[in-house]
Amino acid sequence: MASSVVNNPNPQSIGALLNKLGDADPDFRFMSLNDLHQILTKQKVDFLIHDYNTSSRISDNIVKALDDQNGEVQNLAVKCIGALATKIPLTVLSPMLESLTSMEMKNSVDNSIPALALRNAITSLPKPVRGVAPSREVMDAYSVISRTLIPRMLGIPIHSNGPKQTTGQPNGMLGKNRNPTAESIDVLIEVVCCFGPLLQPLEVETLQDVVVQVLERDTTPSPVKKRAVVALAILGPYFTPAILEGFVAKLQKALRQPKLSPVMRRLYISIMGSLARSIPRQFGEYLPQLIEFVLSPLSQEELQSQLEALSDGNDELYPEFNELRETALVTLESFLASCGLQMRDYTDKTIAACLRYLKFDPNYAVDEDEDMAEDEEDDGSEDEDEEFDDGAGFDDDDDASWKVRRCAAKALYTLISTRSTDLLEKGTLYNDIAPSLVKRFDEREESVRLEIISTVALLIRKTGEGVIKPASENDELLHSLGDNRKRRRQSSGGITYTNKAPFLGATGLTSPTRETVPPTGPRADLQKLTPQIVKSATKQLKGKQLATKQAIINLLDDLIAVQPGGLSDYFDQVMQPIIDVTKGITGSAGSASTTLSGAASATATTLRVAVLHFTSDIAKTHSSSHFQRYLENIVAGVVSAVRDRFYKISSEAIRTAEELVKAITPPRARYTVQKYKPELHKLYDIIMDRASANDADTEVRQKAIQALGTLISRTSSPDGIALIPADKRQAALNLLLDRLRNETTRLHAVRAIDNIAAYSTSVSLDPAWIEQVALELCSQLRKANRALRSASIQALQHLILSPITKGQIQAGTAREIVAAILPVIAANDTYLLSPALLVVAQLQLEHPQVVSSPAFIESLCELLKKNVAGVALESLVTVVTNVGLSGMGKPLMEGVLRVGVAGDPTVVGKVAGALFVASGGQVGVDVDSFTDELNKASRLTPPDTARQSLALAILGEIGLRLGAKSGLEPNIFLEQFHDEPDKVSVSAAVALGRAGAGNISVFLPIILNAINQPGSQQYLLLQSIREILHQTIASSTDISSYENEIWQLLFSASQLDDNRAICAECIGRLAIMEPKTYIPKLQKLMRDPSPVFRGVAVQALRYTLPDSDESFDLMLKTVLFDMLLTVLKDEDREIRRLGMTALNSAAHNKPDLILPHLGELIPYVINESVIKPELIREVQMGPFKHLVDDGLEVRKSAYETLYALMETAFSRIGSLEFYDRIIAGLNDENDIRSLCNLMLSKLIVIDPEETTRRLDTIAECYRKILSTKLRDGAVKQEVEKQEEAIKSVLRVTLLLVEKTKTTLPGANAGAGGLGQGQVQQSVQNPVWQQYWEWVNKDFERQLKALRDENKELAL
Repeated sequence: MASSVVNNPNPQSIGALLNKLGDADPDFRFMSLNDLHQILTKQKVDFLIHDYNTSSRISDNIVKALDDQNGEVQNLAVKCIGALATKIPLTVLSPMLESLTSMEMKNSVDNSIPALALRNAITSLPKPVRGVAPSREVMDAYSVISRTLIPRMLGIPIHSNGPKQTTGQPNGMLGKNRNPTAESIDVLIEVVCCFGPLLQPLEVETLQDVVVQVLERDTTPSPVKKRAVVALAILGPYFTPAILEGFVAKLQKALRQPKLSPVMRRLYISIMGSLARSIPRQFGEYLPQLIEFVLSPLSQEELQSQLEALSDGNDELYPEFNELRETALVTLESFLASCGLQMRDYTDKTIAACLRYLKFDPNYAVDEDEDMAEDEEDDGSEDEDEEFDDGAGFDDDDDASWKVRRCAAKALYTLISTRSTDLLEKGTLYNDIAPSLVKRFDEREESVRLEIISTVALLIRKTGEGVIKPASENDELLHSLGDNRKRRRQSSGGITYTNKAPFLGATGLTSPTRETVPPTGPRADLQKLTPQIVKSATKQLKGKQLATKQAIINLLDDLIAVQPGGLSDYFDQVMQPIIDVTKGITGSAGSASTTLSGAASATATTLRVAVLHFTSDIAKTHSSSHFQRYLENIVAGVVSAVRDRFYKISSEAIRTAEELVKAITPPRARYTVQKYKPELHKLYDIIMDRASANDADTEVRQKAIQALGTLISRTSSPDGIALIPADKRQAALNLLLDRLRNETTRLHAVRAIDNIAAYSTSVSLDPAWIEQVALELCSQLRKANRALRSASIQALQHLILSPITKGQIQAGTAREIVAAILPVIAANDTYLLSPALLVVAQLQLEHPQVVSSPAFIESLCELLKKNVAGVALESLVTVVTNVGLSGMGKPLMEGVLRVGVAGDPTVVGKVAGALFVASGGQVGVDVDSFTDELNKASRLTPPDTARQSLALAILGEIGLRLGAKSGLEPNIFLEQFHDEPDKVSVSAAVALGRAGAGNISVFLPIILNAINQPGSQQYLLLQSIREILHQTIASSTDISSYENEIWQLLFSASQLDDNRAICAECIGRLAIMEPKTYIPKLQKLMRDPSPVFRGVAVQALRYTLPDSDESFDLMLKTVLFDMLLTVLKDEDREIRRLGMTALNSAAHNKPDLILPHLGELIPYVINESVIKPELIREVQMGPFKHLVDDGLEVRKSAYETLYALMETAFSRIGSLEFYDRIIAGLNDENDIRSLCNLMLSKLIVIDPEETTRRLDTIAECYRKILSTKLRDGAVKQEVEKQEEAIKSVLRVTLLLVEKTKTTLPGANAGAGGLGQGQVQQSVQNPVWQQYWEWVNKDFERQLKALRDENKELAL
């Protein structure tokens, strides 16, 4: 029966259900209400819209059910209200909402039910979307809210058209005659969240007044006041300028009252903090008027008066005093985070206030101002305060001063995170803040102590940001191989990777030396503070609280990451506590902390992992001699940790063991190697045990295999061969071969073998093992796992090219290797092709008959038809050179010539020329054959340009490699020059340059003479000059006798616009060859009166930056900043644009040369990124007028430079100004907007906190882009550009949503609508939240496509 009623509802069946709601049995009431709920949610009950009586009866009965004695019936009635609100006519909805606002519970003790029902009803109504015209349904819903709900909530009389008329004085939920509850405030919050964009200014102002009245009412409970502050923050985005100004004036007036109570003062201050987070841009304008009201409670005068009152025994106001200071500090932190630019003028006052209350501890008298020189006292004095250091925290119910100190530390944390760029350079952070923080390490309350330690750790990390560490050439490869191969950037310690073994991690080939610290600057300040940090830190390490010890370990880890070798002088203080924790001796007391800095989850396990990580970083960044005396105990602790049953401890311990192996083996420990032999054997045994244990965790086995590869490779040199016996070495190699055949450990075994093959220089490997490994590696090349294929081909390359395997590969094995590699060559995979070709090149020398098979030649010829360049092309040239040297060049040359014009003439020409020279000309053709081919192709009508280009490329390569022996004359190439620089002319120019580089004395004078002749061939001859200069740099050929003449010719030719770029490149190459001669000349030219010469000089400088040597860098280091500053100040707009491109190149290629001076260069770049109205002009094009922005190109260069600096030196850029320019760029031209989107996608990772604070402004910009409508008749290019812009915005939106954990309303909420998380998010980023809802509604299809695309990329 019930199912038929649900499936076919009508007024009669609904009436029957309503009758049962009055039944005495609660089960009957629940079941009938459940049927009614299903009808309202699952069926189309359209008749209710037109059936006033039935709708009214349902409404009355459900409202009555809210006061049911049964809790389950009440909860179901709350759900029914939400479903009912969208099904009934407005004439019924209004009275229902009105009755809910005035409903008083008689049968239930839960008075929050009506408010929950109201919130459910509000969230179910159609909502407006910011920036989109509201529909009729939305306007109808808002009309009910505006005319009925808001007045009834506020206690304002209304006139209803329904049958129920209210009489007498209304009693609203927030009216003066009724005590407000937190639930009634939540209803107001729900109204604002759902209908805020439609609220009229008068309504916003009225709601604001009512909330303030609730706050000011003495009888209002504290929880209600806290919710009221949240309500004001959510109302904030809808304040008009007039309302905000009036509200600020009201705050000022209230705070100036002479007899203002501490409670009200605290509330007003908390309102300011909430508004700063909610509307930072608007509120920031009024911050100068309000900041004093926040700083005055934190002043020395008020503190002194309070302390005097306490000393006189008057402590009645002490709790309010603490709460007021806590609120003021929280608000100050909000100001620092949200209105950073406006707070700059109050930096000194802010720091003074925070430091004043960082040490505010009236119940624990300590002279905080005494000098740190007292640290020379006995270590025994460190236990004087053991009751505080070793206990589980100070417990005093009457003392809440610790909250004030914690808020002061948090405010300093925020100050450091937002202002580190300028305050570090000024020395403020280390001179004024850091010493006080370090003194407070012995804070008695653990939560405060953890906050202080995390603040100092942040300061240390900020000091290290922007410090250039030597980079690895294999970084890109490492990043492509998955996260498990990466090392923490902070822990690199300045030790580089090597070219040979990309999978060894930080190789530590040389013993790390203590890094030289600059005499001045942040790092020098840190070095001065290090003794105090270490002394205070080691005292905490001897305590019993795990969270504190873990935080200290992480801080010391950060310290040695920033200052490699920075603990060298303090090993005696640091190492023994570290060794104790490594062994598992951590003390008995647990952590009392429940918050802060990742220490909330501090356990004995996480502490032990942190210590192991720190130990490995110590081994990486400090000389082996420093920890020699502790090595036995360290190794014992690490071995014990490796055996731990918990896989996280065991795997981290193996990583530490690997670093210890690097530290105690050659070449780092070349002269003390025998001292460490016993410890090395212990490490070998435990690593072998874990690598061979099938019951060990997969991650443990994988890391053990990696460590085993490191150990064997480091003991395979002449200095280390005696460290491991031959039988143990062979056992390890056999184990690696076995693990290579296991799927779960295969990848790590490949990498371990790669390390061994790369470093084994004197140990002879078993030929059978070599062949088995080589074939096993070849079999992995067919696997789908890209990382495995890449690692396998690298390992195979190192194995085959290693001197110890020379002559060990049999012909049959070589044949199988080549057969496995041919598909790799055919696939033309960029990363795999070059090593595959080098393997074949080596085998060609050992087994020429096997390799030079028809199938192999066919594969190479097919490869020539594809796009081959860069390293892969050089490897291909190596292969054909080896083929030629082995006397097998003739069949390959026939194949290459058959390819002919089917491939790129430049590539085919280079390969054919190299093969011809390597074969000594014994390939069935000679130089005259190519010359004849060129002449024949030239005589055709029309000429065969492809054959001409190919012949020229071959002749140029032969001329380069054979030089004067080739017999080639310049005229062969010059005859192919045409008046217009077509394809053949350019090919001839390049070939002339390559042949000229091989025979300078003959070719260069003719080229220089020809370039002086007036005519259109000057550009082509400049191409030849460029090629000659390029080849002479590569081969170190001496052309000093021609340099001055070339210099003069280049500047003469640069007068023509077409020649300018190529002349600048040639001048740059001359500067690289003779920096002492030409760099000063370039510097002088940058002040030349001629803008042409200045422009050429800047471009020449830019061309020198990507490829130059150390001697050039030493010369450039002293002048680069001055040169860049000169051109960035230039009065010519084009010169400034070129200057920014040079700065861009310097940021990518030589960041260490410009980093110290970025503070002076950045302002010029930021200034150029601003739109200048005076450069925008109106142009008449036929009947239409267009705006042309002459500053657009300069602005693009400015943003490109900012992007480059963001990637290489973000910490040196003032983040507040930088973000302002990014936001401005989102409203700029399409190209700049795309670049800003790209920057935002990286900034959410680099600086998530500031990016999150800017979400509302980003949302406004994005909404504007997505709402742009093209005019009718827009051309295809405009449509495509707009679609691409929308896609770019949505892609970044998805990324920001993912990183900031933005959720849709109701995703985690209960029946009451917004959950606590959503409310908090709406307070902090209300505009972003509404934007995300709108995007999900209007761009659902595009979002789904982008999500699918992201999933595919992830796979």
